[in-house]
Amino acid sequence: MSITFYATIGVDELKPYCMTPELMQDVAVLLPASSYARTGLDKPPTLPAYVKHRAADCGGFVATFRWGGKYPYTPEQYVRWLDMWSPDWAATMDFCCEDEITNGKPGVVRERQQKTTDMAWLFWRDYRDRAWAWVPTIQGWHVEDYRHHAREMRPLIVEMQAYYGAKSQFRVGIGTLCRRASIEMIRSIASAVAGELGEVPLHLWGIKLNTVQSRIALPEQVVSLDSAAFWFSHEGGWKVAREEMQSWSRERGLTHRHYLYQVALPRYQAKLARALSMPKQATLF
Repeated sequence: MSITFYATIGVDELKPYCMTPELMQDVAVLLPASSYARTGLDKPPTLPAYVKHRAADCGGFVATFRWGGKYPYTPEQYVRWLDMWSPDWAATMDFCCEDEITNGKPGVVRERQQKTTDMAWLFWRDYRDRAWAWVPTIQGWHVEDYRHHAREMRPLIVEMQAYYGAKSQFRVGIGTLCRRASIEMIRSIASAVAGELGEVPLHLWGIKLNTVQSRIALPEQVVSLDSAAFWFSHEGGWKVAREEMQSWSRERGLTHRHYLYQVALPRYQAKLARALSMPKQATLF
């Protein structure tokens, strides 16, 4: 099973002096606009030229939980920031549907889905000529929510896929997954979206490693996923990882960011490679 892992790297962690070309040149990175907005979206991120695989997250999760469900930057500001460093693909702005936000109120998920759809059309209408591929996101809470939204978004997705072509970086994201406790639910959602969109490549936003380690396969349409959890991915848990990081950095006179790139990220990639190499049962959904 071939799935590309994108390491989510915020503005505080993007320290080129901590990186080494031999470790980073094959690493795919995802930069969230929400993190870089803290220092202003008026300057490009300092990505070394040897980091070849680049993608952008619009920052919908942070907008949901830290900014009251609203973005503090406009689509125009987001696009100008992307123009400065030209990723391979970039998410259109979306609106998460976590239960903490919707409070289970009737109609709120549907309202946020509609805002996500409208924003995807806005980026496609006004900025389709950009060098990167735009990636719309399917949102929801229950499986049927996702199925409905995928069906609603399908005309746009078909148009985008035809425009970019089969060998492009185009894919469709599936959101509101990163805080899900149930691997089965994530797999059901991904399968429902795949069932509606056919052979369209899919990206799973913020997926934990245990989803990939499951012996039940994800839909074959899933081509990529991202996570920032590699910082503290350790068999002994995050407290052990933190102690290891502090000890490793102290012994070498290096920073925690050096540990991130030289220890944590390679270890996470190795775990992911092992998980993907394991025989998988076909999805049950």
